[in-house]
Amino acid sequence: MPSSSMEIMDLEVFSAIARLGSFNAAAAELRLAAPSVSNRIAGLERRLGTTLFIRGARGSTLTPAGQRLMGYARRCLDLLDEAVHSLDTGTPERLVLAAPNSFAATVFPLAFGALDGLDIAAHGRVAHSREVVEQVRDGSAHGGFLLTQVATGSLRSERLGTSPMVAVCKPGHALCDAPVLTPDDLVGSVLVVYRWDAEGEPLAATFDHPERRRNTPVHTTGSPEAAIRYAIDSGHVAVVPQFATRSFQRSGLIHVLPIRLPPWRVELRFVYLAANAENPGVATLLDSLPRLRDELCS
Repeated sequence: MPSSSMEIMDLEVFSAIARLGSFNAAAAELRLAAPSVSNRIAGLERRLGTTLFIRGARGSTLTPAGQRLMGYARRCLDLLDEAVHSLDTGTPERLVLAAPNSFAATVFPLAFGALDGLDIAAHGRVAHSREVVEQVRDGSAHGGFLLTQVATGSLRSERLGTSPMVAVCKPGHALCDAPVLTPDDLVGSVLVVYRWDAEGEPLAATFDHPERRRNTPVHTTGSPEAAIRYAIDSGHVAVVPQFATRSFQRSGLIHVLPIRLPPWRVELRFVYLAANAENPGVATLLDSLPRLRDELCS
């Protein structure tokens, strides 16, 4: 049975190579000799009994085993950083929050705003939904925001609400004056549809009309903000969760089309460990949930 003994420097070297794609680049960043980096990874692979990197002329890429280790390595280093920070009495209380990329741009500003005036410094970390759950569970994040029904196990979960899907375009678009629209009315428009995971594929398929031409495709993206930016810059149409449109609507950058979409909704949740309920930052966010619900789902 391989030994699982690892040092902090093992994880730092491994993470740097994975991020930079190069043993030499990692050595330069960490100010280590290149042979030292190679020897450390060779030793780590030997102890774990597996290969972590595929070395090639164009750099180094993670093997499937390396990809699995990457998430754990990142969380271990994050947790160590949090431990060191918590012992520094000269800095404000730190609150680490995690959210998927598709939700972060909307929810982090609201969460930071809830902390205004408090001696709390927040750090927003972007991660996949399952990574958000793992980070909250292992303590490397104090709380997390989720968009879908991910199994949260022992975590406490507070429902923020649901957000329907809406179609938006920039003001002045030819469809803006229509009193009511159906998905078929978008057959002549290039679309970019928010697809949060495999569950979102049927929504994109709704717009695959037989009369849709090849020069009016249906694009998909996991970032609602990117979809909205595309609609603004290109003059096309984006189909996104309503929560992502708030700031764009207030700035007058988009128009919400009166379209009857299938009843697709995205569930919004805040998750945290019961042990963190008394953390000042988490407690403040829990007290602020009614306002967050209003901002996100009203």
